[in-house]
Amino acid sequence: MEERKIFNNVGKYFKENLPAYEVVEIRRKSEYEEDAHLYMVAAKKDTGEYAVWTCWNEKLQTLNHGHYDIGDLETCHKIMDEFYHGKG
Repeated sequence: MEERKIFNNVGKYFKENLPAYEVVEIRRKSEYEEDAHLYMVAAKKDTGEYAVWTCWNEKLQTLNHGHYDIGDLETCHKIMDEFYHGKG
C-alpha cells in the first residue's frame, strides 16, 4: 500500500512538473528508519534519454539532485547504487 502511494505521488509530481518523463523505477534511498521518507527515482524522457534523481522526499513532495542525459537504464542503476545508504 505504501509503495503504491509513493508511486502515485511521484507520478503526480512528474505529470505537473516533468511531463516529458515517464517514471520507470523508484527505490528507497537508505536502509535507515529515519530516512524512510527518502527515495530515488529513474525516469525515461520522451526523447529516449534517462535521468535519475537521488532524492525524492515523500514528506515534502520534492525532487532533487538530478542526473540527466543518461544513455541507458543500467547506468541509472549504477548511480542509484552509488547513492544508496546501507547499514554496512
